[in-house]
Amino acid sequence: MKTTIVIPTYWRGPVSEAPICSLESDFLYDHATPLDSEGTLGRALDSLSILEAGEGFSVAVVAASTRVEIKQAVELKVQSIIAQYDYDFPLLMIGPDELTFWRRRLATAGMAEYDQFLSLDGYSNIRNMCLLAAVLTEADVAILFDDDQVYEVPAYLKKATEFIGRRHEGSDVTGIAGYYVNENGSVKVPPADLEWQRLWGNREAMNQAFGIIAGPPRLKPTPFVFGGNMVIHRSLFEKVPFDPLVPRGEDIDYLLNARFFGHEFLLDNELWIRHLPPPRCAPPWFQIRQDIIRFARERAKIATQHGMDGIKHVTAADLDPYPGRFLKDDFHDLVLLTSMEMASNYMEAGMEEDARECIVNVAISKAESRVKGDPFGDYLAFQRRWEEFIRVLPTIGIWSAVNGTD
Repeated sequence: MKTTIVIPTYWRGPVSEAPICSLESDFLYDHATPLDSEGTLGRALDSLSILEAGEGFSVAVVAASTRVEIKQAVELKVQSIIAQYDYDFPLLMIGPDELTFWRRRLATAGMAEYDQFLSLDGYSNIRNMCLLAAVLTEADVAILFDDDQVYEVPAYLKKATEFIGRRHEGSDVTGIAGYYVNENGSVKVPPADLEWQRLWGNREAMNQAFGIIAGPPRLKPTPFVFGGNMVIHRSLFEKVPFDPLVPRGEDIDYLLNARFFGHEFLLDNELWIRHLPPPRCAPPWFQIRQDIIRFARERAKIATQHGMDGIKHVTAADLDPYPGRFLKDDFHDLVLLTSMEMASNYMEAGMEEDARECIVNVAISKAESRVKGDPFGDYLAFQRRWEEFIRVLPTIGIWSAVNGTD
C-alpha cells in the first residue's frame, strides 16, 4: 500500500524584526517558526529515520508563511533545511514556486478555475495541499504529520496501515485517528486554571473526549482527530476536502465533513506520536475569535443539512463531548460569559485594548449565530469541484512534473 507522509510547516518573519508574532500578519498560525531560527522541521524529518519502512514511503513538505511578502524567503528557508539531510525516501517540497508552475499548467489546459485549490493561505487550504500532495505522489494512504512532532515508535507505519482500506466490523476503514503524547507523557491537556477557561470548558470537554484513548477495543468511533496524526485513505481524500472557510480546528471539521459522506474516523489507541509544540503565538482572545468563526461555520453546516442520496445526517450530539459542546444552541451564552470574564482579567492587568477585543468577540458571536444562506450547500458545491479537480489532474501534466518525468 503506497503511503505518503505529508508535513505542513509554518513560518513567520524573523525575531530580529518582530520578537513576538504580529496580528497584522496575513495569516496567523498557532506557533509559526521565525525565519531566523532553525525551528522544528529538521527534528521532525530526522525522526522519520526510525520508521520501519516495509513497502517504503514518500514524504511531502508543504511550506506556508504568515505574510505574503515572505513566501519566497520561506521557500528558500525550507529548501535549505531539507538540503542538510540525506534521506532514504523520496521527498517532495510544495511551496509558492510549485504553485505558480501548476497554475500555469492549469491555465494552459483551459482549467484556470481550479486554481482555487492551489493555495498556501490558511490552515484548511494548506491541509488541502497536503491531500493534493498525496494525490500527486499516487499514494493509497496519506499520513498527516506536523513539524512540531516526532516519531518514536519504529512500527508506526505498520500500525497506521494495518486497518486502513480494509473492512472492520462490516464497514470500510477510510480514516484512522491517532493521538498525541505530550512531553510529560500525558495524553490530556492541562486542566483550566483561570475562571474564563473554566467557563469556556474546552479543556474539560477535550479531556473527557480523550478518555476513549484508554482501554479496549483498539479501534473505536471518535468525535475528534488530531491534525498531525491522521491516516486518510485515497477513497476519502479524493472525495472530501477541508473546508477553506474554517480558520482553525480544520482537523475536527474534516471529521464532520467526512461523516456527511458516510466516512467515519476510528481512533486507534496504539497509534501515537510525541507532540513537542513551541509556545502558542496568538493571544487567547484571538484564539477564541477563531473558534467562534469555526464553530459557527460547523453549526451552520449541521443546521442547513438537506436530504440527498449518499449524504448522512449528522447532529451536534453525535460529536459529544468535544466538539459537540460548542455546536449547540447555547454557544453564544458560552461566548458571552467567557468573554466578559476574560475582559475583566485584561482590565485588571491594565490591558484595555485586549479587553476591548473580548467585547468585539461577543459582537462577532452574535452576528455569526444567525445562519445566512446555505452553508451546507456551499460546502457541497466546493466538494464537487474538488472531485472534478482530482479527476482532471492526470490530464494537466502536474503529476509528470512532480514525479520527475516531465
